[in-house]
Amino acid sequence: MTVVGVSHVAIGVADMDAVLPFYIDVFGFRITSDFTQEIRPDQGPELHKGRHIRRRQVWLRCGDGPTAMAIALDQMFEGGSADTRSDIYDRGIHHVGLWVSDIRAVYERAQDGGYTVLMPHTAPIDAYGDDADRDERIASCFFKDPEGNIIQADQRIGPGEMSDWRVGGSGKVEV
Repeated sequence: MTVVGVSHVAIGVADMDAVLPFYIDVFGFRITSDFTQEIRPDQGPELHKGRHIRRRQVWLRCGDGPTAMAIALDQMFEGGSADTRSDIYDRGIHHVGLWVSDIRAVYERAQDGGYTVLMPHTAPIDAYGDDADRDERIASCFFKDPEGNIIQADQRIGPGEMSDWRVGGSGKVEV
């Protein structure tokens, strides 16, 4: 068995219509499905504690083909949801990182849209678990969607590229 990519990342939101423009306008995702789903208490109670759930789910894709990565946004209408979102580096999934081809364009679209932009920086590739012998770095930046979910954009860069991008991070630290 080999993992061939990320199927999807599911993110719960309170206001779908407020969040969609962030993923579409800033990152270029496109809607491939938008529907309301009912889940009865007896359908997978080990996942949702036996609640009756009614939700709107919107699937967003960033590529083509059967293994293209997707983000699934869920807005609960019935069944409740608790705001237990983690801060970055807390336990659980605390952010989603996306490879992008033009981080400056993503940064500018986010700023133009009034979205929160955090910590533009570069890091050596070994900070991403890559082979430190390769002569490249990662340009990176964090963004918050309208509900505070943290999305990271990363772009591989070569020597001398993006020298004006805010530089940070000295690599990984062994613990």
